[in-house]
Amino acid sequence: MQPITATTATDAPMVWRFGHFEFRPAQDLLLQLPDGAASKLEPKVAELLLLFVQQPGVVLSQELLQQSLWPNLVVEQNSLYQLLTKLRKLLNDASRQPRYIKTIPKKGYCFIAEVVMSTDMPATGAEPLPTLVVGRWSLTAWPRWQLYAAVLLLLAGIAGFRAVASFGSNQPVAAPQYEVRDVSYALGTEFDVDAHPDADLLAYIKDVYNLEITDKQGQVLYQQSFTERIVKPAWHDTQKLLAFWHFREDSCELQIRSATGAVSHIAEPVACLQAEKPVWQSAEELVLVLQQKQQQQRRRQAYLYRTATREWVPIPLPLQLGQQLVSAVKGWQGEVFYLVKDAQHQSLLLDISGQVKLRWPYPVWLIAFDPSQSVMVTNDNAKHTALLARAPDGRSYPVFTTAQGLFTSLGIDNRGVLYTGLEAWQVDIRDKDNLPIFSTSSIDYLPVSNRLGETAFMSRRSGVCEVYLHSQGRILQLSQYQGYDFVNFLEWRPDLSMLASNRDLDIVLYDRKNTLLQFASQAQTPLLNLGWVDNDRLFSFDGSMLRLYNLQGRLLQQQPLRADNLYFDAQQQRWLVHQQQGWYQFPAQELATPRPELLQALQPQQSHQMQNIRIRGNQLYWQSAWSKHDYIWRLTLDDTKQAEPQSVQLLKSGNLIWHFDVTPFGDLTIAQMDAVEGDIKRLKPVAATEK
Repeated sequence: MQPITATTATDAPMVWRFGHFEFRPAQDLLLQLPDGAASKLEPKVAELLLLFVQQPGVVLSQELLQQSLWPNLVVEQNSLYQLLTKLRKLLNDASRQPRYIKTIPKKGYCFIAEVVMSTDMPATGAEPLPTLVVGRWSLTAWPRWQLYAAVLLLLAGIAGFRAVASFGSNQPVAAPQYEVRDVSYALGTEFDVDAHPDADLLAYIKDVYNLEITDKQGQVLYQQSFTERIVKPAWHDTQKLLAFWHFREDSCELQIRSATGAVSHIAEPVACLQAEKPVWQSAEELVLVLQQKQQQQRRRQAYLYRTATREWVPIPLPLQLGQQLVSAVKGWQGEVFYLVKDAQHQSLLLDISGQVKLRWPYPVWLIAFDPSQSVMVTNDNAKHTALLARAPDGRSYPVFTTAQGLFTSLGIDNRGVLYTGLEAWQVDIRDKDNLPIFSTSSIDYLPVSNRLGETAFMSRRSGVCEVYLHSQGRILQLSQYQGYDFVNFLEWRPDLSMLASNRDLDIVLYDRKNTLLQFASQAQTPLLNLGWVDNDRLFSFDGSMLRLYNLQGRLLQQQPLRADNLYFDAQQQRWLVHQQQGWYQFPAQELATPRPELLQALQPQQSHQMQNIRIRGNQLYWQSAWSKHDYIWRLTLDDTKQAEPQSVQLLKSGNLIWHFDVTPFGDLTIAQMDAVEGDIKRLKPVAATEK
């Protein structure tokens, strides 16, 4: 769609009236009638309101609004959400019972109040121009051409765009142009899509627990619900067989079914933390990539699985130091390739011998092969709002860019038709009154509040991990980073004067203005935890070594210690160790010769994939996952060395809980996907004669 320019149809200043308000866009003023109390609007808020009042009764899509407000600029969906939140607050409008701005699920937003436009006259004496009444909405008669133009623009389809690809010969050629349409658009979340290479079959996951098999136009052919989460369906190349993963407790179960749901094969569940999309090597062999726990570390391993013998054969990939397996994908001549990332966050596509087929200078995690163009299609290098294609001969071109959300899954058939999961969500960081202070479609958050009422958090809204601070009503960006290093931990210093985080294997210190210091943790494997011992010392833990540092980054002590995780209880001066489904403890002064004793036994559901450990007062909190369902727990800590049996309390459970925080007031706040929308889009190449 083409963006709409928010303008009036005459040089004379115009006034728009609706409800109890009068809007004067020439001055960015919103007056409340009858007393005339004025609010000076932010420029973008004023532009948004003008777009609405110029087209009452018309559903404006999120994409159209974003393109109109930020032409030729890529922004996140949260930018529009924040403007809408501010505008609704100014209008005293509720999204659930709207009087002005109504959310139309999966469509956009509609201004539902009666609107009258006139020239700029005093608020008490303005006479409106003659109006045209359309249903329950009144529009001025003379700017109707604007309304008609807007409607025509809204009805226009999303056009594909032309790009130039570069071949090894440097001869420019036209990249494929794509026609875009919805395959799924009903309420709910559809994701993890795959297309059968030849047959008229699609498969995707709906609302976490439901398998949907449809034709390629979206007509449902088969549905089945599961009690635990299912992910990553993958069609066989020629047969109508579908493989997918079923999470059961702490294990992954591979299932293979026909297009009508008949069970063909169910593998024995194997312990795993995560599973990637299966790759069919033949009718009886699949390449499977699992993330598993090995020696207190999470590692990905590729297997060849044989359905006839139920045999799991580890694939010995010749990875170099610092390289990590991401996933597998079938490509040229039906060969299976392996996507790998290195320590510099570059991505490589390797064959089983280690030969490099393709390189990307950024992290690739979404990948599929387009046989019609002989290219790999992947995510872009920042916000995952674009799909890019690359071939071994040097050819590359942009495939499609969206302003509606993030691409999260991808399937391509033999005709080069792309089917992609496009998800949009918002995650709120909230203040002490539970009001959003920051919302985004970012991928991760780490909210951590303090006794002063401040909240620090990490967001990837810019495409990389940045650390922010909400203090005294303002949001400050504490880091200015350009790399892809990941931030997993964020902790306040005990005296609240500093923050500590990681960036991959580095440790970073911040004050309330910017970054103070970044230094190497000296760990060789990913950190499992990081925090403060006291105002002068920090700790890090990687599953086998506990390290202590001073504020200049110098290593003070390192102690071998094998555990699933640990945390320091500053109030009781003891280390809390998570190991083998139990919490153990030992005094801080015994670090050189630790003798952990049992503090609290845990159930498997309470301890599997433990993360986000924190202490508030005498309460210990943490998060776990079981059958890919998320849980937040609390344990009251005893003041004595040997605790009496305690009761572990479940505080929250749900899907897609990323992180949580406990405020100084004891309130639990959740960094969780909210307002999730997920749809399947079809990107069909348009022949030159069809353009």
